Amino acid sequence: MLGFPNRTDTSTLSNGAWVATLPLANLQNRLLGVVARTMDATLPSTKLDINLGAPKNIRLLNLSNHNLSLTASYRVTASNAANFSALSYDSGWQPVWPVVYPFGTLEWEDDNWWSGQYAAEEISGYTTALTHILPANKVAQYWRIEMNDTANAAGYVQAGRLFIGPAWQPKYNMSYGNSLGWETKTVVDETLSGAEYFDRRTPYRVARISIDWMSQDEGFSKAFEITRRAGMDQEIMYVHDPTDTVHALRRRFLCRMRTLNPIENPYYNINKQAFELKELL
Repeated sequence: MLGFPNRTDTSTLSNGAWVATLPLANLQNRLLGVVARTMDATLPSTKLDINLGAPKNIRLLNLSNHNLSLTASYRVTASNAANFSALSYDSGWQPVWPVVYPFGTLEWEDDNWWSGQYAAEEISGYTTALTHILPANKVAQYWRIEMNDTANAAGYVQAGRLFIGPAWQPKYNMSYGNSLGWETKTVVDETLSGAEYFDRRTPYRVARISIDWMSQDEGFSKAFEITRRAGMDQEIMYVHDPTDTVHALRRRFLCRMRTLNPIENPYYNINKQAFELKELL
């Protein structure tokens, strides 16, 4: 699933209680390290409303680089009324960190034996992503994200970037041979004696996929147009498998196209296109 375009920057954000120096508007800054932070962790403070300006198709919502704890939950609602008096969508309360280890698969001594969730050390080093995927595109103007994390040890909730937009899920899956790996710009200097010194840079993920069985209509109306509009600079939300919760942390991230590949026509009425997607930090 490829989420595009991100409608955050053309939307109006409101609600909740946010620190004056780390305002809600920071969610409209593409630098994930520039965070918006709530004044406290109470329920009235940890919510945000999104006014798209007009009813639009939405399939994906994502908060990147958040600090939501392992016990946190969230709820997404949508309405065409500014006061949310009538809801057109309600996700209900969902866990931010679902169970990923079936009961009995962990060792008794493991810290997460009872919860079955990720351990804190497993999350460390990842750019966290709270991703909510709707069953289908939903047309609505007003969207609300509520976060319940009153026990957050930091005493507040923060996030670095909001994504909200439609998504394309190809009719036929990506082909085998797809890959996901880590790359880094870490500088390695070696002395004459062979000793090495490192200037460590943050590693980032790169996904390489190919969608090989598109009809002409799907190929040109979806793949070809996303490539044209997104270019190498616009944000795309990459979701390797919308049904996967076990490896969601590892295989969902905000990214951009690193190369613009052509659409190919290998067989009659069949189109294919490769995508190289670089994680945004």
